[in-house]
Amino acid sequence: MTPALPSDDLAPGTLREVVVDRKRVLLARLRSGEVCAMAPSCPHEAARLADGTLRGDALDCPRHHYLFDPRTGRNLYPRPVYPRWKQEEVGCLNLRTFPCREESGWILVGPLPSAPTMPAAAEGIAHRCCENSVSKE
Repeated sequence: MTPALPSDDLAPGTLREVVVDRKRVLLARLRSGEVCAMAPSCPHEAARLADGTLRGDALDCPRHHYLFDPRTGRNLYPRPVYPRWKQEEVGCLNLRTFPCREESGWILVGPLPSAPTMPAAAEGIAHRCCENSVSKE
C-alpha cells in the first residue's frame, strides 16, 4: 500500500483527490471517520467527483447527481420513483473502489490496477448499459 495523504488532512464529510502511483484517486472520509478510496471520475460522463459532495454516506456526482456508496462503489441512483427502464440503464454504472486503510497517521491506498481505468464517456465511446449486474471496470 502507498501513503496517499496524512490522516489529519481529510476531515469527516470531505473529499480529496490525490495521486497514488501516478494515478488519480478520490479519497472520502465518511461521517463515521471511515476512509474510502475510489475512481476520481463518474462512470456516467466522467465528471470530476472531487467537485461533488458527500450526502450522508453517499457521494453525489456534481453533474447529474448520481449517488454512489463510497465503500462499495454501488450506484444508488435508480430509486423506486424512476421507471424500470431507467433503473436498468443506470443501475450498472458502479464506481471503482480501491483498498485503503489508515496507519501511523497516514491514509494508505492500493494496490491500484496496472492499467488506468477510464469511463466509456471519457473515451468517446457511446454509453450503453452493461449486459449483467457486474460493473465494467
